[in-house]
Amino acid sequence: MALPDGDDVGAPTVAVCVATFRRPQGIRSLLGSLDELRFRGVPPDLRVVVVDNDPTQPAFGSQEDAQGACGWPVTYVHEPARGLVAARNRSLEAAPTEAKAALFVDDDEVVAPGWLEAMLDVWTRTGATVVQGPVEPLYEEPAPRWVEDLGIFRLGPFGDGAPLHFAATNNSLVDLEFVRRHGLRFDPSFNFAGGEDEEFYGRVREAGGRIVSSADAVVYDAIPGRRMTRDWVLRRSKRKGNTIARIALKRRRGRVVRFVKAFKSVTFGVARAGTMGLWSSTDAIAGRMEIARGLGMFSAFFRIVVTEYSPQRVDADRGESA
Repeated sequence: MALPDGDDVGAPTVAVCVATFRRPQGIRSLLGSLDELRFRGVPPDLRVVVVDNDPTQPAFGSQEDAQGACGWPVTYVHEPARGLVAARNRSLEAAPTEAKAALFVDDDEVVAPGWLEAMLDVWTRTGATVVQGPVEPLYEEPAPRWVEDLGIFRLGPFGDGAPLHFAATNNSLVDLEFVRRHGLRFDPSFNFAGGEDEEFYGRVREAGGRIVSSADAVVYDAIPGRRMTRDWVLRRSKRKGNTIARIALKRRRGRVVRFVKAFKSVTFGVARAGTMGLWSSTDAIAGRMEIARGLGMFSAFFRIVVTEYSPQRVDADRGESA
């Protein structure tokens, strides 16, 4: 990590990078939460990059409209090629060249007032390449008990500056000088599948980068009722298993280990759902999640890609949420 020299050491230029698709209220809420950021010391030179992935139904009518939704400088661009990878790579390209770090958040989240200060504090203290913050759910309706018991939509809590082996673009900071030096971009083969962030940050680690956590850099994720269903959670579990195995196959290592883990996931899931699940609906669902995860892994060995973010599925989801 490299910060500016001299008098600017306390105020690095950083870019918040957001991909949005048919969530006009969500992206406005996020930008509004950035206006509520608070700093005990000198605030950073914060820029905001919004990449709209749907030119047919844009979140903002113009650059001026987007700028009017946020007090920080906003760059609003369209990426006509559909998909998460296309949008995230465009955000990296649109980030100012002087930006030292990119912070990824989602368009259905809002940030806590101390979010950015906490992120930058851990980054500067540890010299890490990546900082991952916690994600707390904001349920749009009461959550079933099993959702809370299993922490389905919660990431963390974390210790401050603790080493991690993963990071996700729902709340992470990455050192842009490291990204540029190693020519890193999100892999297009994960464009409609999801898991592009896990694959990307895996390559950051392979290139020598370090990932640590921030305890206090919290974001809040809006969870609609339609996601708090068994079917949705099992689809997500299957996709996650598929992603893990696809990454192992791509790197040509750990394939045997992943195959064994897939088998263990299925057998353990059957056992948990069939025995402990007799007394606990939470255990029954957890067992089915393990089965789905294992089946997702197995499918990857047969070159099957689980496309959680296909245009058809995303269109249907955003049609309900817009």
